[in-house]
This record gives sequence, C-alpha cells and structure tokens, in this order.
Amino acid sequence: MASPDKMINPYSKVLTTWESSESPKGDFLLDYALQSLELLKKNKSIQLTEDQPLPVITKDKNITLSFLSGGTTRWPEKIKHTPATIRSAVNGLIERIGGGPINSLCCLPLWHVGGWMQLERAWASGGKILFCDYRDLITTNFEDKIIDQWISLVPAQLQELLKSKHGVGNLKRAKGIFVGGAGMNARQIEVCRSLQLNICPCYGSSETAGMVSLLESGSFLSGGEGVGAPLPHAQIRINDEQGCLEIKCTSLCISRGRKKFARNSWWLSPDLGNFDQSGNLVIAGRADRTINTGGEKVHPFVLEKILYATGIVEQCMVYGEPDEKWGQQVVACVCPGSIDLEHLRNLVEHQLVGPMKPKVWKVMDRLPLSEMGKLPIK
Repeated sequence: MASPDKMINPYSKVLTTWESSESPKGDFLLDYALQSLELLKKNKSIQLTEDQPLPVITKDKNITLSFLSGGTTRWPEKIKHTPATIRSAVNGLIERIGGGPINSLCCLPLWHVGGWMQLERAWASGGKILFCDYRDLITTNFEDKIIDQWISLVPAQLQELLKSKHGVGNLKRAKGIFVGGAGMNARQIEVCRSLQLNICPCYGSSETAGMVSLLESGSFLSGGEGVGAPLPHAQIRINDEQGCLEIKCTSLCISRGRKKFARNSWWLSPDLGNFDQSGNLVIAGRADRTINTGGEKVHPFVLEKILYATGIVEQCMVYGEPDEKWGQQVVACVCPGSIDLEHLRNLVEHQLVGPMKPKVWKVMDRLPLSEMGKLPIK
C-alpha cells in the first residue's frame, strides 16, 4: 500500500461496491457518499455537515475534509484533515485487524468522522458498504447481507439493538462490532459477553481521524477491559499533571478552528484515562465534563458507573447546572421513566456521598441523544 504522503488524489479511482437498505436513511447516506466522492474526485475540498443535504465546497487549494466537532461543553469547531492523515488512520486499523477487504454496514452519519471513516476503509481495502439506519437492524433480518460485515455503533444504539430479537440476531452475524463515541456500561458489557457478540471497544476522536486504540473481540469476550492498546500509527501517554491522554499519531488533524497542529506533535485530549496491567487503555471520563460544586470536583463518569451498576438504569447522564450557592449543582438524568426513583436512591445512597450526591434527579423515558450518542449540555 502506498505511503499516504505520496498520494496526490486517492479518490480518483474507487472500486467500492455501494448498496442501500430500503429505508430513507440508507438512501440518503448512499446519495451523500456518492456526492462527496464526486467532489473529491474533482480535487474539491469539502466540509461535511448535517445542516446541508450535500457536502459544502470550501476554499482550500488542496484536498481537505472538514468535520464539525464540539464535545459536550464546547461550541462546534471545524476539524480539518487531509487524505494523508485519514489514510494513515485506515492503515493503522488494517494492520491491527489484518488485511483483506473491510466491508461495513454503515449506519452512522457520514458528516461525523465515525461514519466517514467507514467509507475510507472500504475505499482503501476494496471493501463494500451497505447503508442503513441502525433501527433497520431491529425490524429486518439482514441474513447473509451482514455476514463478514463490520458495524460501527455508539453505546446508545447498541442498547436499543440488544432489546430486539432481530437486533441481537443481526449483531451475531457481524464479523466485528466497533463500539466507540462513549464508554459501554457494565450491564452492556455483561450482556454482550453472555451473547458472545464480537464487540471491539475502541477509542478515538475527530482530531485523530477516528480510532487510535482497539480491544479485539477475542480479548473482550475473555474478560479484557478498556479500549485496548494503541494502534500501530499512534502513541498514547498520560499527562502527569492533568491525568488527560496525550496522543501522537500520524492521523492527527492539521487544524481545529484556528489552532494548527505540527506534524509529529503531541495533542492533549480532554479525555481522562490510565493503562491497566495488560497495557489496555481505560477511559475514566472527560476533563471538560468535570463538575465543580462547592469547590469540590466531581467526575460524572464515576457517578454514571455507579448508577448503571444497579441494573435498573438503562441510560443515564450526569452533568452540572449553574447554581448561585455551589457554583454548579450535580444533576442526574436516568431512564426509563418507569424507574422507582426512591428505590434507586436507596440502592446508591451509601456510594453517593458528599459532593457526589446529585441535588437534582430527572426521570425520563429516553435521553435526547444525538446520532453519535451525545447529549449536548449548555
């Protein structure tokens, strides 16, 4: 495979097989992908955005792809990649999971790096893609269409599929299931292992063109924790002062907003983590979600883990709201709406003490999550 640095226009010749499910979402993703490719073949730079029915042409002279990303507490910023940075991420994954075509069942939005990279992997490896809505997996038996296919999901989507007989049946046929965008909770992990699903927890970001670490399904099923070891194109270390991950990878974006990144530089991410004894990366939350209440720092990830461990919480989100007295107050949203809140509080009372104890509880049928499983907090 040619070095990414020597590729002038890797989009000029693409042999990928395209296909769509019968759902409107699948047709839309297929059309979006084809339109994007046509622009890239013409040496156009594009911005991938959900606000437009088609990619937006930018003024860059060289081929670039821009994604909008903002996390949970930031205003969206433009993250700019080149074919070289993107292809480097593809090569790192191919080296880890082995050669051959990477076929994907694509149900993530293409204007997000998690969806777009499925196209890039297929283009680079000669794979094929079936576009659909993840809900199609709940109602339709894909049978042989899903065999030898990789699926990328966020935990919120996985949760819905695990409730469905068709969903579980389809997932069992998949070659592998990349789960990223957020951490799986303990209950999900237990269920997926009991069903022997080929789950591959992974970690990455828009800045790194997707995955920089991966836990193979065999390790996951045998009890491995976290999101695996760094992929060949990436190095990850823990910043001693802040506890956040520092990443050096050949797939690092060339800019985010006005900030430009030098080649081979270390990028300080907002994600907190550590390495276990097996060398697997374990994500412990995000620094930009930390709640400061009465001068004490509270990490939402810790509270969410406790709530999920009760076995009666299907979805939850802990965050901070402005408070005149405390600066921020801890708010816990839990689902489903049928939860007995008093019973839940009693179950976790001995673990949620001091500043960790939510001052506000909200019960709802479902969290208003985005397609990438994120709940924007303003």
